[in-house]
Amino acid sequence: MARTADHDSRRAQITAGVRDLALASGLGAVTVAGTAKAAGISVGLVQHYYDSKEALLADTLSRLLHDIEGRVDQAIAVAERDHARIEHMLGAGLLELLPLTSARRDETYLRHAFAGLALDNPTLAEHQLAFDRRLRDRIAQAVRNGAECGEVTAETDALLESEAAFALTQGLAVRLLIDPDDVLPTRARDAIADRMAGVFAGPCARDPQSPRN
Repeated sequence: MARTADHDSRRAQITAGVRDLALASGLGAVTVAGTAKAAGISVGLVQHYYDSKEALLADTLSRLLHDIEGRVDQAIAVAERDHARIEHMLGAGLLELLPLTSARRDETYLRHAFAGLALDNPTLAEHQLAFDRRLRDRIAQAVRNGAECGEVTAETDALLESEAAFALTQGLAVRLLIDPDDVLPTRARDAIADRMAGVFAGPCARDPQSPRN
């Protein structure tokens, strides 16, 4: 177990070097030699773990998306422990996809930079698509759960609402990256909250004593 952990730690160190280099100079500037320098290790050690630049980028993206998804999970779990409505649990998760802090801005930049590369790279596209599908599936399931407890009307199309909520979040993320002065963080938060309130408009039958908000 210790050796496995050591190898994973080394890979994490190397992919952190990719992130640092990409944030400083863009993904196009990432090389094996540059990654080694950014990670503070030898080129040979990078090549020991990754036999190509594509493998290096793919693992970096995979770890990045895993980190983001973990943070979404945590935000939803916190809201659930606070006995929040489904609308607020889902909204809390979606907000984690927006660049509203310095660290999240870096992650969001890298995620969308990788999305550009994925247009011509099937391996990167596979990671991006799997991540996107998981998020859309989770949104759809939240809508279905809302329908079961009464927050969402029975005729609501969960898949359609999932696509709309995900697209809204993606669009806000890009706009916040490109022109943060045009889309203020408060407006982005309000846009997510308004979308959630529109979908989860009813009271939850499981907790009739609790107010709508």
